[in-house]
Amino acid sequence: MRKQIIAGLILSAMLAAAEPAWADYRVVSPDEIDLGEMELENNSSSTYDHLPDRSNAQSYTAEFGTGLTPWWHSEIEFGWARAPGGGQANVLTQIVTENTFRLTNPGQYWADVGIYAEYGQTVARGKYAGANELTFGPAIAKDIGHTTTTVNLFLTRQFGPDQTNQGFDFSYAGQTRWNLWTPLSPGIEVYGDTGTLTHGNNFQNQQLLAGPVLLGRLRLSQIGLGNAGSLTYEAGYLHGLTDASPTNALRWRVDVEFPF
Repeated sequence: MRKQIIAGLILSAMLAAAEPAWADYRVVSPDEIDLGEMELENNSSSTYDHLPDRSNAQSYTAEFGTGLTPWWHSEIEFGWARAPGGGQANVLTQIVTENTFRLTNPGQYWADVGIYAEYGQTVARGKYAGANELTFGPAIAKDIGHTTTTVNLFLTRQFGPDQTNQGFDFSYAGQTRWNLWTPLSPGIEVYGDTGTLTHGNNFQNQQLLAGPVLLGRLRLSQIGLGNAGSLTYEAGYLHGLTDASPTNALRWRVDVEFPF
């Protein structure tokens, strides 16, 4: 039954009008369902480049989510973006629905597997107008010793009058975290985008960034903010590895969860 529901939701989204949104530097876990909890999240990034017209691209989100079932987590996201270069404005670009469907229970099989599906509806107009987008694909996590490795393999399809390409764009993200101490653990991340699959971009024309990240989690009671709930935080530094990538990027994420 779960597979039929997931397939139906993805098919419905593909048949609706949609466009690709600004991609967040974020690795999606198949195990973050948060049933019985309300989640408030900010995910942000800023890029830096030696070429002024490629520097200072920014992305900010405000997200509200919860677990709807033991295997389905859903969020509503408001996304703001600033295009690179001088004289640009931060603009509300999209309203997004994000859904993670857990297909396996943690530790049930060799790896934990889920499906991620996101639909972004553009709200910007004029020179800031963009396409609608549908993004979907597997999210896979595996514990080995004191490490947790998570991999995302996503396809994105643009729709609508303002789309900038045809066909499916392939992006990937990966993170390995050393679980040394819950309040603060080190990790390493990689984010890549090959572009539209039918165009076959050479390697230097693809997006590829990698770098270290610090991740932590505290109970709200540890910082005097009530008796229940938690605060999760991440901060990463990424370095561009191809000509098409920004020289550097900073990304950060703050997530507050509390029971209801």
